[in-house]
Amino acid sequence: MLDKISVILVETQGSLNIGMVARAMKNCGIMRLKLVAPVNFNKKEALHMACFAKDTVEKAEFYDTLEDALSDETCSAALTRRVSKTRAPFYELKKIGLKLVQRAEEGSLALVFGRETDGLTNEEICQCDYRVSIPTYEPHGSLNLAQAVLLTCYEIFMRAGHAKITRHVKKLDADEFVTQKEMRPMLTRMDETLNLIGYDDRDGGDLRRKILLAFKDIVGRGGLRKKDVNMFDGIWAQIRESIRA
Repeated sequence: MLDKISVILVETQGSLNIGMVARAMKNCGIMRLKLVAPVNFNKKEALHMACFAKDTVEKAEFYDTLEDALSDETCSAALTRRVSKTRAPFYELKKIGLKLVQRAEEGSLALVFGRETDGLTNEEICQCDYRVSIPTYEPHGSLNLAQAVLLTCYEIFMRAGHAKITRHVKKLDADEFVTQKEMRPMLTRMDETLNLIGYDDRDGGDLRRKILLAFKDIVGRGGLRKKDVNMFDGIWAQIRESIRA
């Protein structure tokens, strides 16, 4: 199951940090590293800090945007310290850890971390299905990147052991969750349908965008299977047909 988990680093500013992250990942049996537009990436520096995790650095995948990095994932969690109403709902790592493991078992899971200085942007956080925080001592609560990755991966590693003991055997062959890339066309058709029924006439489409984001959050946290995507596509098609009749 750990093979289905990846760590995504967005615009990491220090190659040494990438090496330390790779080491933290491998401590917990997580090997897939995705780098989104790293700043002045220096492989030699990253390998120097990776120690026994040099292969994780060597196999790192590079992407231009977070959207591209998430396209083959069925579930994603943004790790962030800054909690606000616009990013709700939020989950503490320990409380959501087992759920994330279960989602990885039924598809894949991406753990997303932001820049060393200011983390992830609101837009990047909203691209993820879960918003997760690690509680720390408030006056000095900020973790460095490698620490945050280690704590998160360790929690997942420990929960994976628990899940292996307690989970029921399932047959998931054709019933696995779809990836974000597979879900995207359905969300686009939903957007077009909302536009057709008049939501672009209200607040310049702001309400439509909020509805779409809320729906994406709901289906992202719950997960969609192919039959679910087909069902929603059928609903949007029926609405459009009724309007044009």
